[in-house]
Amino acid sequence: MKWKGWRKMSRKLSFIPYIPNYEFIKEQMQEDLKYRLTDRKRLTSLGRPLYERINVQIVMTQECPYNCPFCMERKNPMTGLFDAEQQILSLKKVLKEHPNARLTITGGEPGLYPEHVKKLVDVFKQNSNNVFVCINTAGYSTELNGIAHINLSVNDYVKPDYREFPDCTYQTVLIGNEMNISNIKKIINENNDAGSFSFRFLCDIENRNYDVSIWNDLQNDNKIKIDTFRIGDFFVYCTFDYNGKHARVTLGDMWQQTNNQYGNGYSNIIIHPDGKIGVNWK
Repeated sequence: MKWKGWRKMSRKLSFIPYIPNYEFIKEQMQEDLKYRLTDRKRLTSLGRPLYERINVQIVMTQECPYNCPFCMERKNPMTGLFDAEQQILSLKKVLKEHPNARLTITGGEPGLYPEHVKKLVDVFKQNSNNVFVCINTAGYSTELNGIAHINLSVNDYVKPDYREFPDCTYQTVLIGNEMNISNIKKIINENNDAGSFSFRFLCDIENRNYDVSIWNDLQNDNKIKIDTFRIGDFFVYCTFDYNGKHARVTLGDMWQQTNNQYGNGYSNIIIHPDGKIGVNWK
C-alpha cells in the first residue's frame, strides 16, 4: 500500500504503508512535528501541548534491584531523590491543565513503593478524566495488582512470572535482529496466557538509524491483522492481533526527541523523582 498524499496531515492508519528506509520515517516524524507546531494553539504554564491526550510519565524512583544494561533511567537518570509528597503536588498541577492526560508510572522499580503507587493512581483518577493509567514494573511486588494496568518487563535479566500479574501486558525489549516477525510470534505463542504483548526496539539516545523491515513484514503477514499504525514526532508504533492476542511494536527515537526543535511545544511531560516537572523527556 502507498502513502497517498496524507503525509501533510498527522493521523492514524489501519494499515502499514511500504517503508523504504529509516530516513523516510524520520521525514514523517518531522512532518508530524511541523503539523502539530502549526496546529496546536492552546497555551499552558509549560508551553503548547502537542497532544490532547498527552502522556505524563512519573519516573517515581531511580531505585531498582535489577541491572538491565539497556535501562534508559540508568543511562540517562532523571533528577533528584524520591520525594513522594512533591510528586503528588506536581501531578495535581499537571492534571489541572491536562485533564485528558494518560499516565505512566515508571522508574526505577515502582514495586518498591506500592502504597505510593496507589496514592498516585488515586490522585490521577480524582483530578483527571481518567483516560488511561499504567504501571511499568519488573514484577518486584504483586501488591501492584489491582491498582492499574501493569506492563510487566520480561527479558534476559529479569524473568518474572506473568501469571502472577493477571491480564498484564508482557513487555520486552528486542535487540538488533531479535526484532523480527518469527521471534514476535514465538514469544506470543509460548506465553499465550498473558493478557497482551508489547515489543519495544532497543533505543539508545545516540542511535540515529533503525531497521525498518519489521513494519513491512507485519503488513505482509496474512496471519496478522493490523489495527493501528502511527508515526509521531519521535515515535512509531503499530498495534495488531495475532493468535487471539493484541500486541504492539513501538520505536521511541530518543535521539530524535532530544534534537527536535520544539520551540514552546511539548509532546510529553516528565515528573522526576524529586517532583520536578519537565517536558520532551527532560
